[in-house]
Amino acid sequence: MNNWRLVILSFFVCTNSVCSQGLLDQLNEEITEQTEYTEATFKDTRIVNLQSNETPGKNVLHFVILHRFGRINDGFYDLFGLDNADMKMSFDFGITDEIAISLARSNYLKTFEGSLKAKILKQSTGFQNMPVSITLYSVAFYTNYSDFEFNHMQRMSFVHQVIITKKFNKNYSLALVPSIVHKNIIDQPYELHDNFVLGIGGRYKVSPRVSVNGEYNLRLNPNEYDPSNNGLSIGCDIETGGHVFQLHVTNSRGMFESSFLTENGSWTDGDIYFGFNLSRVFNL
Repeated sequence: MNNWRLVILSFFVCTNSVCSQGLLDQLNEEITEQTEYTEATFKDTRIVNLQSNETPGKNVLHFVILHRFGRINDGFYDLFGLDNADMKMSFDFGITDEIAISLARSNYLKTFEGSLKAKILKQSTGFQNMPVSITLYSVAFYTNYSDFEFNHMQRMSFVHQVIITKKFNKNYSLALVPSIVHKNIIDQPYELHDNFVLGIGGRYKVSPRVSVNGEYNLRLNPNEYDPSNNGLSIGCDIETGGHVFQLHVTNSRGMFESSFLTENGSWTDGDIYFGFNLSRVFNL
């Protein structure tokens, strides 16, 4: 009888030991399993014209010079647009690793802008699995062009975007960017106060420091009499040490959202502009 008691006691001790060890292993596995966040979905804060999901890190100043020449169909007299150019300077500052503010000025229509960009969700694997990144971007514009006889509020326009991105592998990334463009004043009968645009952009790395980029902005509610076209831009990113050099061709003259989302020329008619962006970061 005592032998049976000893066998039963030994069985319960072994069972409890195995269960306890299994529970400890499970808890340790949950603790040690980490979340890996996707990095460098795009090389810079812009794909070509469109914003990407990237922001400067905390206390990092990201300075960008954007330069766009005239139309290629201006002909040999203007050296196919190289004699004419528009320029924009942008200062982006990372308040945190997820939130950035920006101030910029473009000589096209004498436009000032201020923006806020915030990462809401980040693509990740592991303990937290998130298939895409989601970033919010809002920007306000003030056009100081003297030929426009509008008051200060009428010169304002606004753009709000949701930037949805996914990095499929180390070479290929894709972005979907729905946008709302609001203009306080319109000076053409075919223009609309509110425009809805769906942008799509992509990046493919062809070498460790070079990628090919492209984007297309589809206007969802254009006026049938509006001569403007959807935006199409093709370019490449070249990383050179602390700089990112972006070369591109586009049918958009303006380098700010309220322009390149709604006011574009025709590729077939030669309304094509060559340009480049040059960016540099400074740790403050």
